[in-house]
Amino acid sequence: MKVLLYSHVFHPSTGGVETVSRTLAEGLAQRGIDFKLLTSTPAGDDRTEFGYHVIRAPDARTARQLIDWADVVLFNGASLALQPGLLFSRKPFIWVHVGYQVSCIDGLGWVDGEPAPRTPWASVAFHARRSGPARAAIGGLKLLLRRLVARHFVDRHVAITQWMDKAQPLARQVQIYNPFPIDRFRGAAPVGDASYDFAYLGRMVSEKGVDTLIQAFARVVRQADAKPRLLLIGDGDRMAQVQALARTLGIEDSVHFAGRQSGQGLVDWVGQGAVGIVPSAWEEPMGGVAIELMAAGRGLIVSERGGLAECAGDAGLLFPNGDADALARCMLRILAEPQLRHMLGQRALLRAERFAPERFIDQYIELLRATARAA
Repeated sequence: MKVLLYSHVFHPSTGGVETVSRTLAEGLAQRGIDFKLLTSTPAGDDRTEFGYHVIRAPDARTARQLIDWADVVLFNGASLALQPGLLFSRKPFIWVHVGYQVSCIDGLGWVDGEPAPRTPWASVAFHARRSGPARAAIGGLKLLLRRLVARHFVDRHVAITQWMDKAQPLARQVQIYNPFPIDRFRGAAPVGDASYDFAYLGRMVSEKGVDTLIQAFARVVRQADAKPRLLLIGDGDRMAQVQALARTLGIEDSVHFAGRQSGQGLVDWVGQGAVGIVPSAWEEPMGGVAIELMAAGRGLIVSERGGLAECAGDAGLLFPNGDADALARCMLRILAEPQLRHMLGQRALLRAERFAPERFIDQYIELLRATARAA
């Protein structure tokens, strides 16, 4: 079986899709699967060597040759890339749904810091009001094409959580969790050695709800008996605004911005936070950060709508997306009940075992083989 794995974004770009694509590629390579990875991301100055073939931004001729070579194509995302050549070749292909690309124009249900509709007609109307009829028509046409391809041509669909399976139900769909490389986080320092009461790990962007976290933490600082501390790990286009918000609320001395981290440095910083908070304002399809934090033995507080609650299970407390008051109450409860923090941490370690990436890589290989045989 020859597999072409398409990932629109890939290393050295960073993010959830890039991490999952790399984990999946390494798993395929370790199992001896004959595959090539195709991406639109240029290498730039990066000189990382992979144990597999990575093709970056190929021309049309090379893309056709790759399609002809493959027995089956796996897209990490619902992408129209490689069309119409893929359809003309009649090669089977699989879409992994990491967002809402077949439901709305923006693919997120979130635009410029605000929720956006996740149904087709409502999405077109929303973007027409926001960007004008012409842009909405172009976006609507792309959405229509994705929906037509999804319905009539994609051989198998993969929903990355049960939440996505229900939020975006499609024929010929199976549910397989994203494989995340969580083993490295098992080396994080024990919770008892943490310097911060709470930790956030992720990008500083509006949909991740960092503003909600800062607002909630300001309430906690005013109400808590002792002076709590918050650690923020990550970077993004809202970093300056989040820092300004902390200053405006008078809590800058209680908040530490560690910035973007990687490798062992990232694990060490995660070990500095006692409880992880993943406050996504949008309806996160999965949320690999939650799994990474659980692998480090960190109990969680996560937003309730989306895939985060499904991942956290009994290792987390839930609050309504975007509700700073409710998040503050969860944080105050953690501070007031040390035994709860300990219990959630123990549950986190156990629950993380369910998300060992090897299991999901094997499920993908089984799906790829079945799809190739059925073609």
